[in-house]
Amino acid sequence: MPGLPIAIVPHPVAKLLPDEVAALAANVVDEIIRLWQTDAEDLRAEFKDKEPPVKKRLRYKSLFEGNFSAPDAPKLIKGPDDLEGVNRLFYSRGWTDGLPVIPPTPERYEAMLGDSGLDPEQLLALIEPRQGQATVAKIVINAVMAGCLPEHLPVLLAAAKALGQSALNLKALNTTTHPCTVLALISGPVNDEIDVNTTYNTMGQGSLANAAIGRAIRSILLNVGGGTPGILDRATMGTPAKFSFCFGENQDENPWGETLAMERGFAADQSTITLCGVEGPHNVNDHYGKGAEEILQTIGGTMCSPGLNNSYLGGEIMLVLGPEHAEIIHKDGFSKADIKNWLIENAVIPAHVLSEPQRVIMRQYVPERLLANGDQGARIATTHADIQLVVAGGAGRHSAIIPSFGNTRAVTEVI
Repeated sequence: MPGLPIAIVPHPVAKLLPDEVAALAANVVDEIIRLWQTDAEDLRAEFKDKEPPVKKRLRYKSLFEGNFSAPDAPKLIKGPDDLEGVNRLFYSRGWTDGLPVIPPTPERYEAMLGDSGLDPEQLLALIEPRQGQATVAKIVINAVMAGCLPEHLPVLLAAAKALGQSALNLKALNTTTHPCTVLALISGPVNDEIDVNTTYNTMGQGSLANAAIGRAIRSILLNVGGGTPGILDRATMGTPAKFSFCFGENQDENPWGETLAMERGFAADQSTITLCGVEGPHNVNDHYGKGAEEILQTIGGTMCSPGLNNSYLGGEIMLVLGPEHAEIIHKDGFSKADIKNWLIENAVIPAHVLSEPQRVIMRQYVPERLLANGDQGARIATTHADIQLVVAGGAGRHSAIIPSFGNTRAVTEVI
């Protein structure tokens, strides 16, 4: 809705006392009344040109100029012929992640769409917070910009559908001050077909599929969803995982033979993408544990940080077991259910790191996690649904904990 009149309440309010918040609200009332009483067309023209109140170092000059999902946005724009000029233009309009992009020319667009038979105007989802229309065409454009290959497109079309599932809570993920991102976990035969890295450095650099698919999802969140840093994306710190966070399940080295996608009800021969609202990964280094419980004790200790959203909002935590840790735990006779049971019972945030204000909010949101009202600490998980188990990565006695935003649930789509 380009030109939508918006009465802006100064941010942030979280540090203010109630009467201070009330004063801020009172100061906006006159502006709200003006917006109600002024001619709609005059307001639309005024607000299409209005600059957002952002810090001077941010480059965005308008609330609406970057919105190519708007009803009156042109299908084509003319730009410079050279790569550098196009990137300067796109960067100035807020259409990039800060890195150079591949210009989405009509020729590249057609090559990405190929002979798929897809309707470019097919609506796959509405992307929060801007309710941008994720059509096939817009997914293709963002795929080109991110450096994807045509064989990556089916994964991105499934990802777009998943972004529209309400359980993911994308409006919160794409606007929060929390340093979270959308993780894309790819499972099934497609990993081999398009060369998704599931082994050494699976969450790092070096794989075209991992990097480009993850980057394209971020581009969709930015350009279709409107998650512009400092405007609608209000992350205090952000995270490098916002550039690209995509990897595959290492099914070949999963000693239980059951992937997370299979746990979620999908067949082994189905290719899927699971999206999760998460922080970046936290390494678990255990080169010394000789058995399952010793390794799980280290894993549980890494999970139990009072600063995680999961500590007081609940929600899922992903445990990505490296193949060596997975093998040791499996050989010790632990099933995946046994792992979850052990962590539910033994992964406890120590009482001495729980402040009284945190205990108060935990009593409000997750009272079942507090032990002796917090005097004996608090569990980080209470049900199997709180723990997602994945096997990925290469050799080496490392695993990873990936906390979530808390108020979000993973969603899966078939590719």
